[in-house]
Amino acid sequence: MSFSSFELLDQSKPIVVFGRDGQVGKALQVCLKDLQVPVVFLGRSDCDLSNASAIRDMLNRYQPQVIINAAAYTAVDKAETEQEIAFAINAKAPQVMAYYIANVAHGILVHYSTDYVFADTKKTAYSEEDITGPVEQLSIYGQSKLAGEQAIEEAFNLAQDSGHTSYKDKFSRYFILRTSWVYGDGGNFIRTMLRLAGERDQLKVVADQIGVPSSAQWLAEVGIQLTGSRVESGIYHAVPDGETSWHGLAVFAIETAALAGEGIEVKPENMQAIPATDYPLPAKRPYNSRLSNQKLKQALSEMAFTGTYPHWQEQVAAYVKEYVTASLKS
Repeated sequence: MSFSSFELLDQSKPIVVFGRDGQVGKALQVCLKDLQVPVVFLGRSDCDLSNASAIRDMLNRYQPQVIINAAAYTAVDKAETEQEIAFAINAKAPQVMAYYIANVAHGILVHYSTDYVFADTKKTAYSEEDITGPVEQLSIYGQSKLAGEQAIEEAFNLAQDSGHTSYKDKFSRYFILRTSWVYGDGGNFIRTMLRLAGERDQLKVVADQIGVPSSAQWLAEVGIQLTGSRVESGIYHAVPDGETSWHGLAVFAIETAALAGEGIEVKPENMQAIPATDYPLPAKRPYNSRLSNQKLKQALSEMAFTGTYPHWQEQVAAYVKEYVTASLKS
């Protein structure tokens, strides 16, 4: 991908990235390494995101013009019993970031969110205009991520209503990127399936939950592309084209790995498709994680965006082949 210029940036102010060690955070490090803009990557050891004062201190220290929040409390099942910390990291932390950057001239916040903000109210793809929730039907993780989205929107609305100069002639913006089924450099479903496929001759995989596998590398590229654009603030569904089930994703990944030379024990015909009820978990998972990407496609078409819009299969195939190659070398 070719990135558009950062013409809106004050070159003396850095981009601050939270979530350095996550899958999207690692991808952002790769994407941002060659840009002629100072970047600060922050991980858990640098800033406790459950501590609002620590976040404010860090922002006051670096005084960024751009914040990219790739951090989140993502232990979906654990969140059911750790509600306080889940809301602190997923809701309060983005609120602090938003209040800061909304009052910075040309300030920009990129925040990664999730399909878990929807509770199976549709059987087709959700658009950005669809109503989220109902809250009582969401997991704690989903509730906390939704609260984070709402806090960001509120912070920017308050800054705009206050008549701050950044809104009179130096407009500040936010981009909330909802995505699903992320995979990249780190533990994820695809890597788990490939490992199990090398150890077992049979696998059972959930087949009635549908979503869109999304590459962390691509998500990082999209976030940066929006940062350097003049696209309007708002929520954007950031997923590739296509859809599949967990079972479909597992079969595709394992078949791709087998063709690439990885030692695979299980055969596709021995991968049993099961309902989610056969694999109960503490937290609710959406059966429908489809997200319409039309708004994002339109936004990218208006920018200096190069390349065709990706399909999940081509991205997963490339990811699996790269992973298998690295495994074989080691």
